[in-house]
Amino acid sequence: MTAIVTDQKIKIMPATAEGFSEVFGILKDLVSGVKSAVNIPENQKKELRDAIADTAELVDETLTILKQHLTVVISELRFGDKQKAARMISELSDFQGWETKFRQFQLCDKLWLATDKLNKKGLYKLINNISFTNPEAIHQRMFDFIGGETNAAKSVGTMLLELSRLAFSVDSDPEMVAKELDDARNEIGKWRQSFIDLEIEIRNATSKLTN
Repeated sequence: MTAIVTDQKIKIMPATAEGFSEVFGILKDLVSGVKSAVNIPENQKKELRDAIADTAELVDETLTILKQHLTVVISELRFGDKQKAARMISELSDFQGWETKFRQFQLCDKLWLATDKLNKKGLYKLINNISFTNPEAIHQRMFDFIGGETNAAKSVGTMLLELSRLAFSVDSDPEMVAKELDDARNEIGKWRQSFIDLEIEIRNATSKLTN
């Protein structure tokens, strides 16, 4: 069982980081691209910046649900009914709260609507941006976002599946199980904070421009 747990730890942490780092990187590139695009009207820039900030906020909300649920599970394991905790852990692979919120994330179309307007008005062809030598680069990053979003979902799904297998070790090594859950929660918390910081950065920049 120890060997399996070790393997789980190796799989859990990089999977989460890899999935969300891709989405985070794409959103950061979009922010940079919008900032540097000199020929896009300011009202269009604001619309796109707001859409990116809203997307970052929704990622934050999605990760918050995961973090809060893991906190409840850890508390039950350490201070409550271990058998109940074991059931909660085994059910992580089918955690409905996460799935419901992620569906909202997938259905969020503000970012797509904003960029589609730019595309229909031909504004991508006017972009003069040293960060994106290809005028269609911002548009391409939107397509990349769909792939990144899917990879993030898969990485969380994999993480929850791996964590659910820890239910078998609750009786024999509850502290080890709690530590694994703590590690996963901390990883989620790290990425949640990154998206919060990005949202704040975008909204503060927009506020300065409008004041």
